[in-house]
Amino acid sequence: MKYQIKQCVRCCESCHRSKIQRHTKTPLGTFSLPDARFTHIHIDIVGPLPSSEGLIYLLTIIDRFSRWPEAIPIPDMRAKTICRAIFNIWISRFGCPSVVTSDQGSQLRSSMFVEFTHMLGTQKIKTTP
Repeated sequence: MKYQIKQCVRCCESCHRSKIQRHTKTPLGTFSLPDARFTHIHIDIVGPLPSSEGLIYLLTIIDRFSRWPEAIPIPDMRAKTICRAIFNIWISRFGCPSVVTSDQGSQLRSSMFVEFTHMLGTQKIKTTP
């Protein structure tokens, strides 16, 4: 039966017209590195995870220059919680970033988070969903 299907496809004119002849691959983009460490960070939220003392999410922050990772346990995904974690954990140790890149999660598009980045003078970049 496999042979018969193969023969049918080989003889099918419309199959030959719609067949993709060349599979092209787009090269990876080149992105410039920031000038210094801790000036451009990427943030995302992981979870829900099994609860540990009521903390069920992780706010992940990665420095683009050094690739330094941080995983901050948080109890919820509210913008207020995220802003507080970034301020108390990241900014208190590494300073205020110039650029924050994130996905388009609702809490990262909220007016509170936008105001937070504006207050810090931080540019916000959104990735595609």
